[in-house]
Amino acid sequence: MFFRLPFKYLDFIWYRSLAQLRSESSRAYLGYLWWVLEPALYLLVFYLVFALVLNRGDENYVRVLLIGLVVFKWFDSAVRSSMDVIQQNAGLIDKVYLPKIVFPAVNVVSNGIKFAVVFLLFSLANIAIAGINPASLLFLPVLLGIHFALVMAGACLVAAITPFIPDLRMVFDKLMTLLFFLSGIFFTADSIPESFRGIFLANPLFALIESYRTLLVLQEIPALLPLVYVLMLALILLMIASYLLHRFDRVYPRLIY
Repeated sequence: MFFRLPFKYLDFIWYRSLAQLRSESSRAYLGYLWWVLEPALYLLVFYLVFALVLNRGDENYVRVLLIGLVVFKWFDSAVRSSMDVIQQNAGLIDKVYLPKIVFPAVNVVSNGIKFAVVFLLFSLANIAIAGINPASLLFLPVLLGIHFALVMAGACLVAAITPFIPDLRMVFDKLMTLLFFLSGIFFTADSIPESFRGIFLANPLFALIESYRTLLVLQEIPALLPLVYVLMLALILLMIASYLLHRFDRVYPRLIY
């Protein structure tokens, strides 16, 4: 089996993630408040531009925009921070053996904790505004699980490849910027011409964000076919990344020195 993450390393991933979050918050005056303030500032900037200046969206636009930003942010932060994750842990790799998949997993979990805090606050506010549909609430763990698989796949894939070709960091960085504008953060599927909708739906992040909006804003169960596509793509990419990390496990230490 290509995907290997021994259970004995789960404690390491968890406590390393917490240590990373504490270290990150200690470098900022407002500390953990930035977990909420950062997406709030993102929301304010884009709301001013798209809703007020460009006069786009309706009464639900704030929720539509926030869902897009928060969902994309977990993927974006985990992938960007995993591009150099093996090089950044060179000292630890030199001292003790660890399967290399644990390093991007730490970034996925640490950024996932920040996502969970913001997502919980949004969900509570959304319930206060629009109420709650029990059926949609029961489906939420499925959506979160697919989201986690996609984030893990992206983080592991860039972590596996960039040590061989460091210049790919610039390519991946530009691709993340491109994904930001193609993932439907500022618009919904209904606003896209029918002839182009299939192209956008091929982007797994677009399909995922649309599913979150259907679940939380419309309070309906999202279409299953796009989610099956996202899950299958995530699992395929995750198996490829896991194979690469395992295949070159002993090669990475020689590349970073």
